[in-house]
Amino acid sequence: MSLGEYLDSAEFALKYLNAILEVSYILAFISVFIYILNKDKMALRYSCLCSAFYIIGFFTFHPLIEHDPDRVYRYIVWALNDIIFIAIVAYWALRDKMYMWQSIMVQLVVLPAPLLQLFRLVDIHLMDASYSAYFYRTVLPIVNFMTVMLCFAPLVMYFGKRAKQLTWLQGKEKEG
Repeated sequence: MSLGEYLDSAEFALKYLNAILEVSYILAFISVFIYILNKDKMALRYSCLCSAFYIIGFFTFHPLIEHDPDRVYRYIVWALNDIIFIAIVAYWALRDKMYMWQSIMVQLVVLPAPLLQLFRLVDIHLMDASYSAYFYRTVLPIVNFMTVMLCFAPLVMYFGKRAKQLTWLQGKEKEG
């Protein structure tokens, strides 16, 4: 079995891609609860958005696959879903409802997703469908996982600032 065939196989999808998705679901929901406890509304907003899009994706995946045997509309819907996600994040950052640095990072991470969806659509219908399989099966799960990991970026910043404050206070105590 070639690498391309393995990446397109059900075995690969069941073993690796579904495992990454399940971890991503769980981490997105965990980040919501962390920010509720931390009372960080800007970080909570992005975590809720990620969780909402995972829920939407979960409930639309199988009906979309069933009603799209020609494999056209699913890629368009998924690309539009990613574009809407990017637009919401950008809008919130401009309205100071989300951290600007987090918004920029999210947009840079998510940007390949709609491009890959549309490239996959063109590759399947106009070319021989071999080029996009490698990118689609490897890059897209990484994009999804990184999108969820960015839910935790404000938490890392929070602990970084707290550590810096503690070291500054310890330095003042030694001087005094």
